[in-house]
Amino acid sequence: MTTTPTQEDYLEAIYRLSLDAAGVRTTDLAERLACRLPTVTRTVRRMALAGFVEHESRGLIRLTDSGRKAAENLAHRHADTVTFLVDVLGLTDKEAELDACQIEHGISPLAAQRLHEFLEHVKGLDPLQREIITRFGLRRALSTPNFDHLPVSRTAGWRG
Repeated sequence: MTTTPTQEDYLEAIYRLSLDAAGVRTTDLAERLACRLPTVTRTVRRMALAGFVEHESRGLIRLTDSGRKAAENLAHRHADTVTFLVDVLGLTDKEAELDACQIEHGISPLAAQRLHEFLEHVKGLDPLQREIITRFGLRRALSTPNFDHLPVSRTAGWRG
């Protein structure tokens, strides 16, 4: 089943909120995603029709088995992307979180798997080898960005 980037954001948010509770209220989701309540209600209704969540009017939102599986994959992909951006490329936690939210929607399953395998490989290296990889990020963090003149998003036309 394919998902849209919006549905992916909702799945991940519902998943993270549900780690602390048995279900998620639409108001919690609206607050987490900084969306209006009618927008959340409409999107959750579509996700229920797609089989990702169970939700009755004014009731709690719960992930279905397929929704939970998709959400866990998204959360894992997000965590791997943040780890790579921080540990290898030297971004700050805040920069990495923002960029990971953009990257996780566009990365293919194969690339996500290879990224995960790379991070697992790096974890298994001896400390000196790991330092060589992470030193790249530290060196880059101290330099001036070469692409600071580009627009922030692809919708701003950065590809011309």
